[in-house]
Amino acid sequence: MMALCLMSACSGNDEDGVDPINSNGAHTYDITLEGGGKFSGEVPKEVMGTYNAVMFVEYNEEIDGELLTGLLFETGKFQFGVGLSLDDNDQPSIVGNGPGLVFGEWGTEDKYRPAGPVSMTLENYKEHNISMYGEEATAASYTLTFQGDFKLGDEGEEVAVTGEIVIAAP
Repeated sequence: MMALCLMSACSGNDEDGVDPINSNGAHTYDITLEGGGKFSGEVPKEVMGTYNAVMFVEYNEEIDGELLTGLLFETGKFQFGVGLSLDDNDQPSIVGNGPGLVFGEWGTEDKYRPAGPVSMTLENYKEHNISMYGEEATAASYTLTFQGDFKLGDEGEEVAVTGEIVIAAP
């Protein structure tokens, strides 16, 4: 999956010709931890002129619905993984023991994971047909806001977290 994210090629197919999320040409993240911790930055939406598709949508038989998956990372700084079920209104939820929301420092084993229910809202959600290595795929652009209690690794203390992830359109 990481190789796909880094080296994906894209031929965007935006039905109405307007990119809903494309203001600064980057995917962005802004996550605040109660007590002063913060992860904030941006990841180029294009690498060497090719769309950096970091979030994908696919049908999942196990949940009998759409699954939003992907990995956003800034090398040496930050990593964010997502595995969320989408309902009929394209709103996210964490189902089963999947990754849900996982974030933290790049290159460290321990990451922040939900320690209880997480409130999430998906806005400006749009699917984009792209071509990667000659294969068709569906990428997603959106703004994900979330809040809840998270825990760093198995031993960390619970901390209240608020965050916003913006995935730019091709």
